[in-house]
Amino acid sequence: MLTGEAGVGKTRLVGEVARRAASAGTAVLWGAGHDAEGHTPYGVFAEALDGWLAEHDTAQRARVGSEYPELAAFLPALGRVRADAERSPEEERDRLFRATAGLLDGLASARPVLIVLDDLHAADEGSFQLLSHLARRAAQTGGPRFLLTYREEELPDGDPRRSGLRSLLRQGLASREEVRRLVQEACLAVVRDTVDLSAGSPVPGAPGGASSGAGRDERLNRVWELSLGNPLFAVELAHGLADGDPGAVAPDGVRQLVAERLGRLDKDTRRIVEALSVAGPETALSELLDVAAHGLHPPVPDGAATDALERAIGASLVEEREIVVAGRHEPGLIFRHPLVRVTCYEQLSVLRRRQLHGAFAQAVLRRRPDAVDTLASHFTRADDPRAAGYLRRAAARAAALYANDTADRYYRDLVARLDVDAARARLAHSEVLRRMGDFGRAAEVLRLALEEFVRRDDREHIVLAASALADALGRTGGPEAGRRVLREHPVTADTAPEAAAGHFLALSVICRVQGRYEEGHMAARQAMAAAARVPGKPGQGLLARSYGLQAANLGLSGRLDEARRAADLALAPAEAYGDPTLLGSVLSTLRENARRGGQLREAVAIGRRALDLAERSGAPTAAAFERSNLAELHLLLEEFDEARALAEAAVTGAEQDDVWCLPYTLAALATVRMRTGRPSEAGVLLDRADSSVAGLVDRQAGHEIRTARAELALRTGRPHEVLRVVEGRVDDAPVLVAWAEILRGRAGPARDLAYAEAVRAGRTGERIAEAEAGLALAVALSRLPDDEAAGGAARESLARAEELARALPYPAGLRHAATARRLMDEAAGTSSG
Repeated sequence: MLTGEAGVGKTRLVGEVARRAASAGTAVLWGAGHDAEGHTPYGVFAEALDGWLAEHDTAQRARVGSEYPELAAFLPALGRVRADAERSPEEERDRLFRATAGLLDGLASARPVLIVLDDLHAADEGSFQLLSHLARRAAQTGGPRFLLTYREEELPDGDPRRSGLRSLLRQGLASREEVRRLVQEACLAVVRDTVDLSAGSPVPGAPGGASSGAGRDERLNRVWELSLGNPLFAVELAHGLADGDPGAVAPDGVRQLVAERLGRLDKDTRRIVEALSVAGPETALSELLDVAAHGLHPPVPDGAATDALERAIGASLVEEREIVVAGRHEPGLIFRHPLVRVTCYEQLSVLRRRQLHGAFAQAVLRRRPDAVDTLASHFTRADDPRAAGYLRRAAARAAALYANDTADRYYRDLVARLDVDAARARLAHSEVLRRMGDFGRAAEVLRLALEEFVRRDDREHIVLAASALADALGRTGGPEAGRRVLREHPVTADTAPEAAAGHFLALSVICRVQGRYEEGHMAARQAMAAAARVPGKPGQGLLARSYGLQAANLGLSGRLDEARRAADLALAPAEAYGDPTLLGSVLSTLRENARRGGQLREAVAIGRRALDLAERSGAPTAAAFERSNLAELHLLLEEFDEARALAEAAVTGAEQDDVWCLPYTLAALATVRMRTGRPSEAGVLLDRADSSVAGLVDRQAGHEIRTARAELALRTGRPHEVLRVVEGRVDDAPVLVAWAEILRGRAGPARDLAYAEAVRAGRTGERIAEAEAGLALAVALSRLPDDEAAGGAARESLARAEELARALPYPAGLRHAATARRLMDEAAGTSSG
């Protein structure tokens, strides 16, 4: 990954690397991020793969399209067909990722492959997610290698794209190099090779106003002093001097230099360059000539336009380059540097920009009417009424490919243009935002959609929007507000099954957040009844969610056997629906049930599968949550290095996006720290967890934090604080409270707590909890004064717990049993003494 400031030479450097690699027999695929021409889903990879396909004949492209039909959804060279409406966006994206990896792996098996991604900071988030997937795959298979350029200042902290690059570095999948400014000798060598400074105006301050050899040296020195080694800046300064503009030696920035050069162009050349700046970073020559002849007033005919282009090329403003358009190689034009294009574009009036964007839209419409991203961009910037239609098509296409950040941008532009009937667009937009984990914005969008549906008395959409809004509120700390929305817009006998299922699913989510598990279970059963009447894949997805929420609520209420059955029933419809996110959620429930049942290795295997799905789906929240749960499983197995790495990665992934699972990941890392001898760090992490959960009504998150604090109090010799830490909720952590009572010399209350928990856990099949309660019970019984029967019961309880820990197996439980035996021996010795 090459980073560095604008103009420092990143693109030129990787271009030379690519040229040398290609001459050595490497297959080079080149894609670039563009922020001017729409927001094409997975744009850098679409450009790289389309360029590679364009080099092959029709038969070869047909073979690729037949072998990897999923790629046709975003590659013009393969026909750019619509995504399969029967597949969920998550499944579509999952298949697209696998197809891309398969194509590149196949290519890499025949010869080395280098994929160059230039200006990655201008790419969509989907491109970063696909890059992460391919990088992990390449590390495992020895597949293609990547060379990236980007500007770090364009990826601020909190940007998920920056988080993606950090993750690659953290995992050892990438290395970062900064391309620095040139030293004086190298900088001036570039200037000498690029600009003729043998003539020109005298340099201000030069002795005698020299303009010959000494003057040339003075110019070079002045260029160095002002450019500070930035090659682009140095060349632009030198051009100003060579053009006889002595004032150009003291600009306040490179844009001023470029603007002064543009001002010296003749009328036709300037008009052509202005049109080119509107087109985007690169443009087909045919489209530019079309605009010149039909979109400029007065028109510039082909001959005059060609002459003007040659003058622009001679002025080092524009370069010729073969580009790929609609899957075909065509002669094209690019600006010598993006800053040249930006400067030219910024000098245009608003009216002039609109007129030129409209002209390009017409040219593209005539030549490639399916280029919805380009047409949406140009029609929007032209303020053309047709923009809404193309924005809607582009948004739907991006959403179908799970390119969520791209779809988000399109929907925002679309809603801003719609005076009426924006509700459906908002409802579709909210679905994208919810997939992104941005439930706060989703709630804002859904409120507006719901208000419009209510005004129109659209009953079915009222229930759909209300359900989605309630679900979003439940996930952002407003479950009571979510309940109120559901009460105000209830299900009736006329409500369509899909809307009814959504209503009850939202209620189940809210109940789970509030700790009303029985009510949540019943709501999920009502959702299941409605989902059974929804045909096709949508019905399968609703059934999977219904069973999954039943399993979650049952498990949290201690009805583990029923929870297992419900989770097992969720698996088949989740797999049939094909949504990796939904399947990951079901697997997460299965993993938790396996953990509670003491099947730790099985739980790890399920958790690994869920984590793999989350990573393949580009779901950072789900991935962080799964890592934190896997970390706790490895702690139970006493695999501390694995636990530490997973917990740290979970916090990193969650805190970068400040997502809902942050308190869970912080609590998990705190548990790892305290069990590996770093209790002070655990306390700091739990303080952060408390801060992050503030405002969230998430009973389970609060439970995790309280439990971790109670364990920390025990481990640091403060048993008297345990009851205060659990806030009187003894049922949240009965074994920890029992140990606190033991350490405070209150064996009776400890015995009662531990016994009740052992019976409960044994009845529900929670084997880990049963073993831990049995150990606490054994120690409590051993400390009851002058009670031989209690002593025998203590030994029996210890033996049962040891046998259970050994049979599961539960390594941490065996170590805890050894500690319990030592404490019992100490108690016996004290009694004898």
